[in-house]
Amino acid sequence: MPRAAVLTARSRPLEILDLDLQRPLSGEVLVRLSASGICHSARSLQEGTVLVDLPIVLGHEGAGVLEEVGPDVTGLQPGDHVVLSWIPQCGEC
Repeated sequence: MPRAAVLTARSRPLEILDLDLQRPLSGEVLVRLSASGICHSARSLQEGTVLVDLPIVLGHEGAGVLEEVGPDVTGLQPGDHVVLSWIPQCGEC
């Protein structure tokens, strides 16, 4: 079962929790993260300056290995090494 640092309440430390994840849906992938960071934008969620529904897993940057790909995913397969970024990429260069 995967574990993640989860924000469960504003202005509180993150909690390390076990997650029950669904299998990837159409166009989605499941990544086993090897490294992840929490930038200042994500800290704004923890500090309450940006409001979101809780609980939430923070972080939108990281690196890992694909565990599973959902239907309609092309060009990727389990075992591929990937990096995650919130900036969309063309996937060609």
